[in-house]
Amino acid sequence: MRLRPGDLPTRPISQGTTPRRASVLGEPMTVRLKALPKAVSGVDSDTVRLRPLVDIPVVGKVTNTIRQRYLDLSKAAVTPPTRWEYARIALVLLLASMPILAISVEVFGLLPQSGITLVTISLVALLATLIAFAPHRIDMIVGRGLIAGMVACIVYDAARLFAVHVLGLMGDFIPVMGSFVTGEPDTAGSAAVGYVYRYLGDAGGLGVAFFVVAYAIGIDRWKNVYAVLAAIAFGVFPTWAGLMATVALSPNGEERMFPLNTATVIITLLGHVIFGLFLGLAFLKAPRGDQSGWPWPPLSESALAKRAIRFRKKITNSPH
Repeated sequence: MRLRPGDLPTRPISQGTTPRRASVLGEPMTVRLKALPKAVSGVDSDTVRLRPLVDIPVVGKVTNTIRQRYLDLSKAAVTPPTRWEYARIALVLLLASMPILAISVEVFGLLPQSGITLVTISLVALLATLIAFAPHRIDMIVGRGLIAGMVACIVYDAARLFAVHVLGLMGDFIPVMGSFVTGEPDTAGSAAVGYVYRYLGDAGGLGVAFFVVAYAIGIDRWKNVYAVLAAIAFGVFPTWAGLMATVALSPNGEERMFPLNTATVIITLLGHVIFGLFLGLAFLKAPRGDQSGWPWPPLSESALAKRAIRFRKKITNSPH
C-alpha cells in the first residue's frame, strides 16, 4: 500500500523554535538559543583583602613590644660594661669563631666537626634565648654582621664557582666540609649541609666577628676607604691565612681540603679579598658613629689609646 502526501497527520511546529530558512541557497540556517543562566560560584563574590600581618592584634603587640624594648635600650645612659655584658660579648665572639675554627680542628684530627657543630647549635639556642628575653643594644649589630657576611659570601662564591665549574682550576671543597658534619662523603645531603654551614656558620660568623670588633675598636669612625681596607685585611688575615695554614700544616690537609698550587692559592686569595671588600661596603651602609648602636666608647678613644697617640706624636714630632 502506498501512502500519498497528506495521508499522515501533521502537527504545527512552535514558532519559537522554527529555524529561519536560508535566504540564499547553501547558506546555513540559524537557530536561536535561550540565554544560559548566570553561573553561580563561591568565587563570584567581591574580593576581600586580608589585613597585613602586623595588624593582627597578637602579632602587632609582639612587634611593637620588641621595637619599643630596643628603643628604650637606645635611650639608656652610657655606663661601663658589666661582667654579664663582657660575658655576652665573649659568647657572641665565641659563636662567631667556632664554625670556621671547627674546620681546622677537624682537619688536624683533634675533634670531630660534627660534635663541635652540636655544641655550636646549643650555644646559638642560648644566645637566641638571651635576645628574646634579655635584649641588648649589640643584638642589632650581631644581626647586621650576620647578614653582611652572608651577602659578601654570595659574591665570593660567584667568583669561586666560576673558577671551579667554568675554568676547572680547582675542585669544590664545600661538600667536603658538609661531610665533616654528616659523616657521609660525596652525597647531595652533605653538599647541602656544607653550603648551609658555609653561609650561616663561616660567612655569617665572620661578618658578626668583624662588625663587633670594628665597633669596639672604633673603625666606624674612620674614613670610608680605611674602613673598607680594614675589612679586606680581615678577609686576608686571619681568615685566608688561617685557611692556608690549615691546608699546609695539617698532615692530611691537601687530601681532605684541596691541593696547594698556584691556582688554588690565587683563587682563594682573590675570593677572600672580594669577601672583605663587600663586607666592608656593607659595613659602610650600617649606622656609624654615635648612631651605630654600640653602647660604649670605642677603644680608640680610651685613655690608654690617647696616651699612646700622644707618645707617638712626641717620638715622631708629628702633629697628626
